[in-house]
Amino acid sequence: MPPRGNGFALMTLLRSRTAMVVLATLAIVAMVSTTAVGLLNSAQAPGGVEGAAQKPPDAPGVAALGAAPQGMTYTDLGEQCDLSECFRPIAVTADGLDSEETIDAVYTHLIDEGWGRLLPEGRTDPDEVPFSESALSDGAVLVQASVQPYTTDSTAGLLLAHTVPPSPAS
Repeated sequence: MPPRGNGFALMTLLRSRTAMVVLATLAIVAMVSTTAVGLLNSAQAPGGVEGAAQKPPDAPGVAALGAAPQGMTYTDLGEQCDLSECFRPIAVTADGLDSEETIDAVYTHLIDEGWGRLLPEGRTDPDEVPFSESALSDGAVLVQASVQPYTTDSTAGLLLAHTVPPSPAS
């Protein structure tokens, strides 16, 4: 006959159906309450549950630039997103040109295709602003150049994003 100590009583209790139902009920209540607390916390966060699930619109594709100028190639480095917008870095490779010359050639090509130039705030004379310090837009897509190459084998970089209309306070 086995000893009937505390361990035996506990095992007998755990084998009973009532104890199993109670344990299962406690586990379910714990899971439901944990989920409820998580939902309440996310609903109270800025943007609520809907804001947390919304992803900004996809970044424009490299096709928005059209064909690269002759002697250059565009390399799509993939979409990247933060909480408010998505953008697409593009590596530009040009044979025999430095970064500034590459940006000048790309911007001139896009301006010839109908893109408009956006000068930095406070600047009004386009002849006094290098292309690398300005942006271009076709009305829907914004292009910003970088003299710093995005990859080891590229010459310069471009960032593509959607043009954002100014806020009513602007």
